[in-house]
Amino acid sequence: MRRIIGFFILFTAFSCSKPKPEGLILKIRYQPEKTYSISTIRGTETIITYSGEDFAMRKLKSMRVKNPTISKVKTKTDTELVTGKSSADKSFPVSLTYKKTMSLNGKNEIPEGTVIHGEISGESMPTFSKVISGTLDFDQKTQLLQMVRNTFTQFDFPEKRLKIGDQFSADRPVSIPMEGSVIETVVTTTYKLIGIKNNLAQFELSQSYLMTPKIMDNSFKGSGSGKGELSYDIGNSLVTDYTIKTELVMNKKLDYFEFDLKTINELSQTTQIVKQ
Repeated sequence: MRRIIGFFILFTAFSCSKPKPEGLILKIRYQPEKTYSISTIRGTETIITYSGEDFAMRKLKSMRVKNPTISKVKTKTDTELVTGKSSADKSFPVSLTYKKTMSLNGKNEIPEGTVIHGEISGESMPTFSKVISGTLDFDQKTQLLQMVRNTFTQFDFPEKRLKIGDQFSADRPVSIPMEGSVIETVVTTTYKLIGIKNNLAQFELSQSYLMTPKIMDNSFKGSGSGKGELSYDIGNSLVTDYTIKTELVMNKKLDYFEFDLKTINELSQTTQIVKQ
């Protein structure tokens, strides 16, 4: 009888306990009093091809404009993100310091020692508000601050539990200046969970670009797409590896000539905790 009662109690406790949820929620959570090392490599190749009336082509040639015009930029940036002590309201300070930034030609793009200060509230993403630099002017500081904000907000994912094979999409608005106008662009990124192994979740990424010019005169056409991968450390709630390659194609018609622009962007970023 005791065995039957014991088995019944065990069965009841097991059947009434809350089942462990399957899958994961892709959410980055930076912890207080930690140091994160971030290494980023960016590469961009742009090809502009001109066509049009002869006198317009001669004019471009006289201005020493190459046809096609090809430019390449590649930078490697090492930064350090440091979080402070958590306060009573669960907020804590955060700083991002540029340790080293080198371009393809060996030039320092962002001065070493440049610091961007901000705050993290609870489990939200960092909110950056101030740039400290002895050499950058006001406009450069503003551009850098906006770039850093955009970098972190793209990893602010919707809270949705995912199982292997599940996917979700997130839209990000971007404004692209072109010939005195602006191309309003919506970048849609789709994240698909393809596997979980050794506490690491692997995601497959795909991107599409919807471009809408502010001036609707049929003089512009554009599209874009991209593919990439993302690794997520479940235990530390951290994206450890992120790579993506995108290709943008645009055509712009002017009065006497037009140009076709093709841009290939490659981004690779790794993040690790150096102080637990």
